[in-house]
Amino acid sequence: MDMSRSGTSRQNWFIVSLLLMALLAGILLALPHLRDVHADTSADGMAELREQLLADPTSISGSWLRTLNPIVKDVQGDLVWNSTQQQGVLRIRDLPDPKAGHFYQLWLYDTHGNTTDGVSGGVLTQSIGSEEVFMPIKTDTPVQEPYKFEFKLQNDQNENGQILLMVQP
Repeated sequence: MDMSRSGTSRQNWFIVSLLLMALLAGILLALPHLRDVHADTSADGMAELREQLLADPTSISGSWLRTLNPIVKDVQGDLVWNSTQQQGVLRIRDLPDPKAGHFYQLWLYDTHGNTTDGVSGGVLTQSIGSEEVFMPIKTDTPVQEPYKFEFKLQNDQNENGQILLMVQP
């Protein structure tokens, strides 16, 4: 009688083990698809957030003012920022890949800030292409009354960066 219980117990553990391995394999196969779905949802979420912020009368917004730098001759977009919510959305398209060792960075300048250096609002490290891309604007330091937003081409050696685009609300 003990032998049949032991055999049945082993059989049950074997079946449970096989089911768990099949479940794990299914999850691993589905994971890349789930990541794509999440990325699409967040892009839609940023577009939705942008619309909500634009509808809020306390938000400020503006279209990009381009410099004469040929890198940004075709760039289009805008941004919206809400000081009460301490969040915003940058919208941009037709931005080329930065050269090796370079990246794009958004800076916010606050009339109530303690520094004239600006507050980082986010970094882009790759090209945008012709697709419209939405990037969240998040700062580590609160920005109460921004008077200027600068989108700069930065590298590790040049802390100041090169201004490519600007919004002055």
